[in-house]
Amino acid sequence: MPELTEPLVKTENFTVMGLKIRTSNAPGDADIKIPAIYSRFYKEDIPKQMEMFRKYDPLFAVYFNYASDENGAYDFLLGYAVETNTKLLPGMEIVHIEPQNGRYFQIQPGAPEEVVPKFWAEIWNHPEIPKIRTYQTDWEEYSEAGIRVFLSTK
Repeated sequence: MPELTEPLVKTENFTVMGLKIRTSNAPGDADIKIPAIYSRFYKEDIPKQMEMFRKYDPLFAVYFNYASDENGAYDFLLGYAVETNTKLLPGMEIVHIEPQNGRYFQIQPGAPEEVVPKFWAEIWNHPEIPKIRTYQTDWEEYSEAGIRVFLSTK
């Protein structure tokens, strides 16, 4: 990912319901908590529980409520897009994502547990991207087309 070629886009507002945690990128935090949320998500069969509410298919991993930047705490929610007025299911939370500017990045094919952390490491070490990130709301979309990441940027 040497140069930044992804165009700046403005997103629409949407709502995601799912399981939420507060974490950080400190060693022993997100690297433990985020895989645990994925495990719980499938163990409790959340995709089946949400089947009737899902607005469209991608699975969203949403990063929001940043305390500062990639070094601070943030909220992480794993779930599906739903209508704004959807009744909250027990044990789940909702995040309303406001329109914002940012860029979509396509992740190379591969096992998500390998390619996603590699992608984030590239983002943190990229010469341009950390300077233009706004730390509003970022997300990963998992679909049959692959994995793409939206980063809120200037």
